[in-house]
Amino acid sequence: MNDGCPRCGEYAAAGRSYCGECGRRLDGVEYPHPAPDSSPPSSTQPERARLGVLEAVLLAVCFVVIAVVVFEIIVVVIHYPDVAALSSGILLRFYVIVPFPQIVFSMSGFALLLYWSLALSAIVTSAALMIQRFFDKTGRLKRLDRPDAVEDTAAFWVGISLCASFIISVIITILTISSGSEITVPDFGGVVEQILSLVHAVVWEELVTRLLYIGVPMAVISLIVTKKWGSLRSILGGFGMSTTAVILIIISSTIFGLAHYPGWEDQAWKVVSAALMGVFLGYVFVRFGLYASIMLHFVNNFLTSFNWMGLEPVLVVLELFFLAAGIVALVYIVKRMLDLGGSGKPLPLFQNSYSK
Repeated sequence: MNDGCPRCGEYAAAGRSYCGECGRRLDGVEYPHPAPDSSPPSSTQPERARLGVLEAVLLAVCFVVIAVVVFEIIVVVIHYPDVAALSSGILLRFYVIVPFPQIVFSMSGFALLLYWSLALSAIVTSAALMIQRFFDKTGRLKRLDRPDAVEDTAAFWVGISLCASFIISVIITILTISSGSEITVPDFGGVVEQILSLVHAVVWEELVTRLLYIGVPMAVISLIVTKKWGSLRSILGGFGMSTTAVILIIISSTIFGLAHYPGWEDQAWKVVSAALMGVFLGYVFVRFGLYASIMLHFVNNFLTSFNWMGLEPVLVVLELFFLAAGIVALVYIVKRMLDLGGSGKPLPLFQNSYSK
């Protein structure tokens, strides 16, 4: 099975029917599998997979999320001059979460604008990486009919994480209101104030939760276990799932949830909602890296940008789409968990792809 493609065995162990790297069937039907430098006749090519309804919906989510990310970045860039003008008269606070936010320093003026510009650059770079790697993994969109190729991209997991967290948040909101509790939204100020603070939140919160509580511990553990300096790259995520990673995701998501309690007028529902979002953010950080968690955080925080541009009907359509796709996303996630559980192969205690 492993005669030319090093990842066939990995996908077979995960219970997949097709290899996400080469597209080869893994259900016991053997096909000639040429070496990478050969050019076999078309009759020997592996059979293509057919997208089912579930896969087709989730593929559509990928493209919708990519389009939304591009739109949101354009909106932020358009307002850059307004943010530059505002930065001279505002004080932005920086904090660590232990487990509630503790302010460590503040910034204003030119220093604030410089920091904010770097944060925006990090978001744009993350978007470029997500889109580029989606096109690379799917063979410049020529392998979209191979589900495993799409599933191995950050765009796919950012999309289904967004949809799944969206419907979960709606359910939590309905249950909270049904229990008689009041839901209020803090005053985030005008559009420019929101853009400045949300860009800050997207980047800074990923640094002080995912990187600090997942990346740093994993980097230290990796260095101790492997004694290889290259394993320190795990500080930026993308090292792969393991039991250790799951524990760190739970810790970071709990802290992330608690950090939203005081900022949302001590509302418990926001803690639960944010903590669950933290699980998704932690997962994409562990599997793909910091750029993926920044993208998930960004696309979620800036959905209101459609309202800022007078496109309220578009946002309503998007929310209905995310709601419907969220059901499909939850089904897919449960199915993946059952497939992995049924494979009989438990998660390793520790794993770091950078130390190999």
